[in-house]
Amino acid sequence: MYDFAHPIQDALEGVTHSLCSIEFKDHRPLYEWVLNQLDIKEPPKQREFGRVNLTGVVTSKRYLRELVANHLVDGWDDPRLPTLRGLRRRGYTPASIRSFVHEMGFIKHQSTVEFAMLDRFLRNDLKTKG
Repeated sequence: MYDFAHPIQDALEGVTHSLCSIEFKDHRPLYEWVLNQLDIKEPPKQREFGRVNLTGVVTSKRYLRELVANHLVDGWDDPRLPTLRGLRRRGYTPASIRSFVHEMGFIKHQSTVEFAMLDRFLRNDLKTKG
């Protein structure tokens, strides 16, 4: 049911790109078929990538959603969460996040990266602005 509902929800929410971990690669034909059947003018595109874990950080959407739903954090932009909004509230600049992602490259396998690497990109970006 998820494979059928996923593209419909993305289209209704105006998602342009659905980023999924690599194990969903086999699901892309169904994702695209559903959107084609609905004749969506600008359908979202599904792209798969290798999961990147940060040392000492919970990155599972399932666990993060539980924290938000149980009000253990102040929403998706809580600075303790590893979301883009959370990182921005912690002071990470857009340039530092982009540099971090660019350095990682587009990987097709699961990997783990030291959180200090993200901090290094923030420090480098702040040095250029200070």
